[in-house]
Amino acid sequence: MTYWLEIFCGIGAIQSILFILLILAKKNKRLSDWNLILWFLIFFTHLVLAIVKEKYPINALEILTMTIGFLHGPFFYYYAKTIFNQHPSKFDILHFLPFLVFTISGFYIKPNQELSLEIIVLIAKLASRIIYPLYVLFSLNAKLKFLKSKRADHSILELSWLKNIAILFLISSGIAMLRLTTELLVGVAYFELLDMLLYVSLFTIIGFFGLKYGIVYTPEISLSAFPEEKKYKHSPLKNDEINIFQNKINSFFKESTMYLHSDFSLTTLSKSLNIPKHHLSQIINSDMGTTFYDLINTKRIEYAMHRIRKGNNKQLTFEGLGYECGFNSKSTFFHHFKKHTGKTPGQFVKGISSD
Repeated sequence: MTYWLEIFCGIGAIQSILFILLILAKKNKRLSDWNLILWFLIFFTHLVLAIVKEKYPINALEILTMTIGFLHGPFFYYYAKTIFNQHPSKFDILHFLPFLVFTISGFYIKPNQELSLEIIVLIAKLASRIIYPLYVLFSLNAKLKFLKSKRADHSILELSWLKNIAILFLISSGIAMLRLTTELLVGVAYFELLDMLLYVSLFTIIGFFGLKYGIVYTPEISLSAFPEEKKYKHSPLKNDEINIFQNKINSFFKESTMYLHSDFSLTTLSKSLNIPKHHLSQIINSDMGTTFYDLINTKRIEYAMHRIRKGNNKQLTFEGLGYECGFNSKSTFFHHFKKHTGKTPGQFVKGISSD
């Protein structure tokens, strides 16, 4: 292994640990977060194996370094399923079959067949890195058609995050395919440095997008940390106008259930109250001390709590209740319910029953 390859692999391994620590620092971690941690652990293991196998050229390390790439597609698939709120089936274990087959085959291959196995593994891994992202993109289409750009739901960020990962996989696979084709035409030569550079770059960009969308880590920031009064320092609104508009907002949420629509947005509220959006933003952010996103989801959770207390949800599952309250997924509903009440819906029901 070259000096630069060790450097890049070391940087990637350190980054993987940092991303894992950032996810562990999140509050109210969901199943998708734990799946992401496992996936980053695979990245870390892959990079460490690449370094260690050069220091200690053991056959087992050589084989594992060659085949561990088969795990990325399945882990991406499992991560996507948890975002889509799809339950794993007993057949999902079959996704690990290529990894097991090629790993076991590596121990029984003859020396004169090693090059052929290496080429087959490379082609199979490329196929895996194309099939899984395409499947995720195909599954995303139906979801993304339903979402609108200003909806009060965190799921659009998660879906955008998945889409970016899938596209990155396809781009990296395309580059790797061109490289492999060129090498096969001019003579097979497995350029490990180029492969690892591509691998570390892909992993780094995935982590960057995760931080950007708040999927890897969402810091708890107090609203008081931002001087909203300076932002609206030159606002034309007078105090009496602010009070009138604020009363209109409060009355709207008492008298209307439009906020339970999944596509409810600031634009919808603005048209309903006949108040300009920028004035609404000022009142909600500065005078009510919250954000439109948090306000809507708080009202939705309050409605869900009311339904549970009244016993009107007995014909519904918690997932169904979440959809009726305007949330696009069970995980999003559970996340905001626990954020607002400190309990899951199930724990909340048990608490009422015991009273």
